[in-house]
Amino acid sequence: MDPLTILAVAQTAYSGLKVGITAGKEIQHMAKDLSDLWGSLAKLTQIAAEPPKKTFFNAKSAEQIAIERYTAKAEALDLTLKARNLFVGTYGLAAWDQVQREVINIRKEIERQKWEDEKARAAKLEEIREATVVTLIVMFGLSIIFCVGIILLGLK
Repeated sequence: MDPLTILAVAQTAYSGLKVGITAGKEIQHMAKDLSDLWGSLAKLTQIAAEPPKKTFFNAKSAEQIAIERYTAKAEALDLTLKARNLFVGTYGLAAWDQVQREVINIRKEIERQKWEDEKARAAKLEEIREATVVTLIVMFGLSIIFCVGIILLGLK
């Protein structure tokens, strides 16, 4: 996705948060908007860190791409700060800290799950390699026995 589309998602999420907080919604009912806003900021930060890619269909220069990324990230960061201030003003700093801790715990859980999945995938690949080697050794042994049998039967 391009930075402007991600920024539009962030702006929509911020608007949803602002309306929700103004209407007096509970924190739990605004979880999607919060996650969309933080997700958009994370994507924009990741995109801004990547080097600009010039493609055949993209007529923009590297400078234009970089400026577009920077401005989208800066505006998303501004929206995040506004959302934080609005959130803290309504629910208090303790609620914001609790949400932040929960985000950190969820990120840790996601990273732990990725690590476990990678470990399981590596173990499965190792198992497949071992099975392949054993199969090749058995096939080689059987082919040698078959060749020796043909030679011995051919000599009589």
